[in-house]
Formats: sequence, C-alpha cells, structure tokens
Amino acid sequence: MLRVLPTVLVLALLIYLVVRLIQRRGHGGSSFRRRPIAPGDDPTFLKKLDSQLWEQRRGGKDDPPVS
Repeated sequence: MLRVLPTVLVLALLIYLVVRLIQRRGHGGSSFRRRPIAPGDDPTFLKKLDSQLWEQRRGGKDDPPVS
C-alpha cells in the first residue's frame, strides 16, 4: 500500500501538468476565446468611417465659410 500512494501522486501530478500545458497552448477546445475587436481594428468600421469622411468633404460640410 505504501508503494501505491507515491505512484498515484506522481501520476496525478503528471496528468495535471500535461492538462495545464495543453490549456496554455490554446488546444483546450472551448476554453479558447477570440479577443474582441476594437473599432480601430475592424476593417469594415474603418471603411465606413472613411467613406463618411469622404462624403462630408465632398459635400463641403467641412469647408470654412467664405468671407
């Protein structure tokens, strides 16, 4: 019985370390989550913003008044 206890403890430690290693690498299945995209990183947001700016400038809304 005394030989079985250290064997079980070492085996449990090895299994724990292997599971932690797998989780850290992102292969843990559902534990992997994509990071949220900020508006400055979203290409569709930037394209929309650019087209709005273009329309404003084209329409003359940003032009200073002529005196």
